Amino acid sequence: MILERKYSIESDHDSERERVNYMLDNMHLNKAYVHSLARIGTGKAEHVLIEYKENYQQYRRAWRSNPRYAIQHALHNEKFLKSGLMPLCVDIEVASSCNLACQFCYRQWIATPDKLMHKELYYAIIDQCVELGVPSIKLNWRGESLLHPLLPEFIDYAKKAGILETIINTNAVTLDEARSKALIKSGLDLMIYSFDGGTKTTYEKMRVGRFKENRFEDVYANIRRFARLRQEMGAKFPRTKIQMILTEDTFSEQERFFELFSDCVDDVSVKAYSERGGRLSDLDEQTHKILGNYFQERGIPKSPAHWRDLDGNLFISKGRLPCEQIYQRLMVTYDGRVSMCCYDWGSEYPIGYLDTQAFNYAERDYEAVLDKVRRGKKGFELLSQVKMPARYIAPPQEVQTLKEIWYGDILNNVRRMHCEGHIENIPICRRCIFKDTYQWVKVGPINEIQQSGDHC
Repeated sequence: MILERKYSIESDHDSERERVNYMLDNMHLNKAYVHSLARIGTGKAEHVLIEYKENYQQYRRAWRSNPRYAIQHALHNEKFLKSGLMPLCVDIEVASSCNLACQFCYRQWIATPDKLMHKELYYAIIDQCVELGVPSIKLNWRGESLLHPLLPEFIDYAKKAGILETIINTNAVTLDEARSKALIKSGLDLMIYSFDGGTKTTYEKMRVGRFKENRFEDVYANIRRFARLRQEMGAKFPRTKIQMILTEDTFSEQERFFELFSDCVDDVSVKAYSERGGRLSDLDEQTHKILGNYFQERGIPKSPAHWRDLDGNLFISKGRLPCEQIYQRLMVTYDGRVSMCCYDWGSEYPIGYLDTQAFNYAERDYEAVLDKVRRGKKGFELLSQVKMPARYIAPPQEVQTLKEIWYGDILNNVRRMHCEGHIENIPICRRCIFKDTYQWVKVGPINEIQQSGDHC
C-alpha cells in the first residue's frame, strides 16, 4: 500500500512541471550537452539532444518514482542491489562555513567547522558520480557555497564531466557582480536562494550576519542584479528559485514575499518550518491555543507534530513514513564523511568515508569550534549553545567508493528498518523533524477549527 505523502516545499503554481519544461526547452544550452558536442562533433547533435532531454525527464520522474517503488517492494540488501537503483543526486559540501548566524539554524546548537573542501577530493567525487551515472549534484549542504573561491571551476568540471544538472543553495549575501558573471559562465543549472521575510524587519531578524551586519536591501539588490546580468548576457542558466520558511513572523508576509521576487526570480516558493534548534514558533499564539483545545477536546494526551501550510490549513501527524532520501541521494561533507540525509546536520550517523581526513582529523575541526566559542572569537558570539555532534554509529575507518557506500550494509540496514516500520530504532531518524517523513491528517483551516470549538 502506498501512503499519501505531503511535501514541505509549496508554491502557488506547479513548480516541478515548470522546472522540467524550462530545462527541456533550453537543453541545447546545457553545458553538459554543449561539451559533449565538442567531443563527438555536431553531426549527431539532434540525436544527442533528444537523449539528453530523455535523460532529464527520466531523472525527474525517478526522483519520486524510485523511492515509491523501493518502499512498495521493501527493497534493501540483495533486493536493492538487484534493482540497480542509483543515487539521483550527491550533495557535495564544498564549503561548511557560513557567513550568517540565522536564529533558526542548526548551527546554533551543533558545532560545525568553517572549512572548504580540497579540490582533489571534489574532483574524485565528481569522477565517481559520473561512473555511477548520477544525473545531478548539489554543491552545498551545511554551509554557504559562494564562500569557496573555486566554485565556478568546480561547476565547470562537473559539466565537462557530463553531470546533467548542477545546483547550489545560497543566501546571496556575497553574490556580487563578479561572482554572478562567473556563475552564469560556469554552466550552473539551478540556483536556489534562501531568503526569509517579506519585509526588512523580518528578514534581518531571521538572517543575522555572523561577522558583520546583514542588510535586507543589499541582498535584495544582489538578487535583482543577478537577474539583470543573466538577461544582459543572453543566458538562460542558471534557472533561479527562492524559498522562505514559514514561521510565526513570515507567515503573514507571503504575499509581500511573492511580490518582491515574482519579476526577478523564476520560481518563488515557501517551505514549512522544521525545528533546527532556534525553537521558533510556526504558529501565532491564537492558533497555538486553538490547536491545544483541539487536542484536549479529542482526548489526545500528547500533542503530535503539526503543520500549517501556505493556505492556512492545519495538519497533525498520525505516524511516520519511510524516508525517500535513502533512495534518492547521498551527502558528502567537506572532509569526505558520507551521510544519508540532509537533515543529519552534524553528520551524526555517517555511513562511510571517501577520504582518510574524515576519520583522522575531523573531530579536531569540530572541537576547534567549541574552543573558539569559549574564547569569544569574532563570528562565534552567537553560537554559545553549540555542542559536539553526537556519534550514533562508527563505520569502519576505511576509504570506500560512493557505490560501495550506497549499496553498503549500514545504509541497507536503515532501508530495511524504514520499510519494516522500525524508524524509531534508528536514533537519527527517530528524532528527525523532516516533515516529508510524517503522515499528515488535515484538521481544517484555522477558522473552521475555531468555529467548531465555539459550538462545543
